[in-house]
Amino acid sequence: PRNAVGIAYPFSTTFDQEKLKTLNFNSSSIAGGVPFKLNYTTSDQIKSNIVTYFSTKKGERFLNPNYGSNISNYLFDQITSDTINGIEQLIKDELALNFPQVNLNQVEVLQSIDEQQIVVSLSYAIFNNEEDTLEINFYS
Repeated sequence: PRNAVGIAYPFSTTFDQEKLKTLNFNSSSIAGGVPFKLNYTTSDQIKSNIVTYFSTKKGERFLNPNYGSNISNYLFDQITSDTINGIEQLIKDELALNFPQVNLNQVEVLQSIDEQQIVVSLSYAIFNNEEDTLEINFYS
């Protein structure tokens, strides 16, 4: 059977009964079935970890107050080139510090004034090997 490397984000309580059987789980022995979608590749797990990290406000986790990002503080700021540069620099610094296996190729910060959101698009490689992209939406 395949071994999961972590839990996918966003969390989901839906699961496929047939897939569950192929993984040798007995769904009747698990209360309510498998509680989370699982990741089976390192790249999927790193992507989930990045989304979780930037979706968590610094200080939000009680026993780990330094985990997370303050990127959501920018949501109520007026969007200027300085604000966008600040967001880009924050992302670069925090990825370099917390995700050393990720080599950032490009960061693009887009604004959507009508929907009151900031969209961050990342292009990166894992261990200088596997290229991937990720889009994170921050809503006010």
